[in-house]
Amino acid sequence: MFVGRSLCALRNRYNRRDLPMTLACHPADRWLHRGMLVVLLLACALTMSANTADPDLWGHVQYGRDALRDGLPATTTYSFTAEGYRWINHENLSELIFAVVAGVAGGPGLLVMKCLLGLTLIGLIVRRCQRDRLGMWTVGIATLLVAVNLTHTWSVRPQLFSCVFFAALVALVDHCFDGWAGRWHLPWGRRLARAGEPQPLRVDRRRLRWLWLAPVLFVVWTNTHGAFVAGVCIFTAIMGMRCLEALVALRRDSLPVLVHLAGVTIVSLAVTTINPYGIELHRWLLSSLGVPRPEIREWHPIAWGAQASWPALLLFVCWAAALLRSRRPIDLTHTVVAALVLWQATTHQRHVPFFAVLFGFWTATHLESFLTRGAAAEPSPAGRFARWRRPVFATLLIAATVVLGGRLHQRLRDMPVPRDEFPVDALQFMADNQMHGRLLVTYNWAQYAIAAFAADSAEQTDTPVAFDGRFRTCYPQQVVDMHFDFILGQAGPQYRWRSPESPPPDAGLALRFYRPDVVLLDRRQPHSVAVMQQHADRWTLLYQDHVAQVWGRTNVFGDPAAPRYVAQVDRQFYDRRVGTSVGWPALPTPRRAQHQLADQSTGRPST
Repeated sequence: MFVGRSLCALRNRYNRRDLPMTLACHPADRWLHRGMLVVLLLACALTMSANTADPDLWGHVQYGRDALRDGLPATTTYSFTAEGYRWINHENLSELIFAVVAGVAGGPGLLVMKCLLGLTLIGLIVRRCQRDRLGMWTVGIATLLVAVNLTHTWSVRPQLFSCVFFAALVALVDHCFDGWAGRWHLPWGRRLARAGEPQPLRVDRRRLRWLWLAPVLFVVWTNTHGAFVAGVCIFTAIMGMRCLEALVALRRDSLPVLVHLAGVTIVSLAVTTINPYGIELHRWLLSSLGVPRPEIREWHPIAWGAQASWPALLLFVCWAAALLRSRRPIDLTHTVVAALVLWQATTHQRHVPFFAVLFGFWTATHLESFLTRGAAAEPSPAGRFARWRRPVFATLLIAATVVLGGRLHQRLRDMPVPRDEFPVDALQFMADNQMHGRLLVTYNWAQYAIAAFAADSAEQTDTPVAFDGRFRTCYPQQVVDMHFDFILGQAGPQYRWRSPESPPPDAGLALRFYRPDVVLLDRRQPHSVAVMQQHADRWTLLYQDHVAQVWGRTNVFGDPAAPRYVAQVDRQFYDRRVGTSVGWPALPTPRRAQHQLADQSTGRPST
């Protein structure tokens, strides 16, 4: 016992004043620190547990099921405006995973998968903080900042895998450059970088061999989501900066290191061609990334005045303050790469999660130095609890675990589809009245409609759509422009981009192109509603609720002599808001009686 206490005291003497969370001396203290980690992980999981269905989720699951049944399609499916047009799907593997999980466990299974992916990402950051022996306060602040900035993007969609793969890539790079990273290796700027006395560059050849796992990671990532392009660019930037440091610090002795790093980078770039489309995927990505996408909100710059931008603003301020006020040496590679990603994050909101991951891995040590800058020089060791405090703290941890775990369990039980956001009742109306045929539907509801009326074969569906959220992956730009001419009209460049090669704007062209039979509108898009009212001589309003309208071509559904005529008694019109939700997938029920029972349970009139 005396020897153990002596070793513990010696360790506390040479550790930093904030005792690492894994090095508490007393066994009870170790368990308390583990409990704190559990509470922290639960808090992050709850922060990232938004469970509302993503508008594209129906499509991802349906396309995955189609691929499992029929193989990968080469051309556009479920569409009557782009038949035979090539489809470059950069999300094949993620859609296969979604289809399998949804088939086995439904919506709750998808939510649990999303939660586990989030915990994996946060766990990698916590593991890095443990390796750097950071205090619990620092770990908690850093991980919660990351979690809060992932909240708005952490829904069930392929971007989840990109964030996790990116975190795994950063963790791999940090492991390989351990002993090299965290120092200033250039001869100039040492005072500004707080580098102190120059130290030799430590190159661990055995650790660098692990970099060959990066190509394996990129093969999987390439077939999962198109954001692998960002990962390749950031990885190349890291390797380039490390090569610069090796060249300056080692001079002639740097050749083996340079060859090794360059070889890993080249192979990582080359293996991205291992996908169903080969180099064609890269050609499409280059052409697509060169075209603005204002129709997708995540590609907008950060709106600094909006409340939703506050977490990102706080993250950026903490990064700058930690670097400027830290007493630790600055790593040139970390700073330059993080600054590049920050620039992209301010330009496109979609890149904020990448910067948040880099913050968690690379800035936590500087954050701790900043937070403890004004503390006393020799405080009592942190991480040890007085005997009387241990049961009190343990009780608080148990209570926090129960509360957070209970709330997380409630979030994971169901994925609601709100009637205020999705056309749940409108699709049921269409199913009840057999309103099949070519469907013109607003793009953010189209994949829901595809899943609602999917047939046993994607090629034999009786309700193809004019356009959907797959966007330019499987639709020519002329079809894209035609759809947004109908939905948005001549909106400004901050809302849409129109090809100069497309015909002049014509809001009614979408109603004439291949003659759609049914139109499903979002009433919150007033331009399309106005267009339909202008063409009321050929179209009949058959259904309206607080969020959606269903119009049928008069000679198909509005004429009493038509074989698919929808009688006046079957038409439904009401505007009262129904603030209820339906569990995902919320597909139309096959029997009208079930629909009427649901109406009675919500108190909504059926006619």
